[in-house]
Amino acid sequence: MRDDAIEIHPKAWGEEHWIVNERYCGKKLVLRQGYRCSVHHHRLKDEVFYVLTGRVLMEVDGAPRVLLPGMKQHIRPGQKHRFTGLEASEIIEFSTHHEEGDSYRDEPSGRVPEPEFTALRRQYGAA
Repeated sequence: MRDDAIEIHPKAWGEEHWIVNERYCGKKLVLRQGYRCSVHHHRLKDEVFYVLTGRVLMEVDGAPRVLLPGMKQHIRPGQKHRFTGLEASEIIEFSTHHEEGDSYRDEPSGRVPEPEFTALRRQYGAA
């Protein structure tokens, strides 16, 4: 990969744009409305998510929190987490080095069933 090239990794919930993955990792996550990543955790990885655009439901160890542009969420190793796009969103991830083998998933990523998504948008104030 060229030094100025960004790797794009398609995901069930959108895309990861890998900016760097050396000793530290930087990614832009493009999250589609009505989609979410799996509930998962990392044994080693330490992450901070910073919302650029949209409205994101972040669940950390089962506790929900809505993140708006300019807000951040720290995820420590071992914390189970999941993010859901209440709106189309862009998130910057700052983390320690990413290793796919350090992702322990409890369920798959994908589209939130429509009745559940409608209820989430109503509950968390999305238009």
